[in-house]
Amino acid sequence: MLQRLQDSAFCMWVVGSDSLWAYPTILTLHTAGLAIIVGAAFVIDLRMLGVGAEVPLPLMRTVFRFFWAGFIINLASGVVLFAVDAVHKAKQPVFFVKLALIAAAIVVTARIRRRGFTPRDAAPSAAIRPLAIASLTLWAGAIVAGRLMAYL
Repeated sequence: MLQRLQDSAFCMWVVGSDSLWAYPTILTLHTAGLAIIVGAAFVIDLRMLGVGAEVPLPLMRTVFRFFWAGFIINLASGVVLFAVDAVHKAKQPVFFVKLALIAAAIVVTARIRRRGFTPRDAAPSAAIRPLAIASLTLWAGAIVAGRLMAYL
């Protein structure tokens, strides 16, 4: 099944085309999506840790729009990047580590969104700090795992 996916006309075009709209654009979208999702998560996490305390917490809720936009970009581009090398990627343990780290980071970020915002101008609760640290750690781990995929 993975071989058929990888040998599909679309995947062959993505990998074999000289067009900038093929592999280079998909890889660029994945990189940009990564910057958006992780950048948004880091901004939220740092605010939960007390950095930028002058920024009201309710204002930080708007950052989640960027987080989810980056996630959608990365999900779509990631599916294509997996498909063009499905047989190899499905055998890489680091790929599954990356997916697990991303899933955990999204769960933590969702918990921060649900529990991290208190009434206007109040500081985040102390219970949110471990979640913010976990989020920072998980996203950093996902980035490292993603980069290791090219070398392992």
